Amino acid sequence: MIDTLSLLISHGVILLAAWRLLSRPDLDRDIDTPPASPDGDAADA
Repeated sequence: MIDTLSLLISHGVILLAAWRLLSRPDLDRDIDTPPASPDGDAADA
């Protein structure tokens, strides 16, 4: 009984965390900013 209860609780918490992570609105947003280049870049020479 305790084994089943602990499995249900742990898997329930994992499912809740996955559901909360997948329902975040920032997962659908792409950031279009280019990466910042350092000041001493070799392309400047």
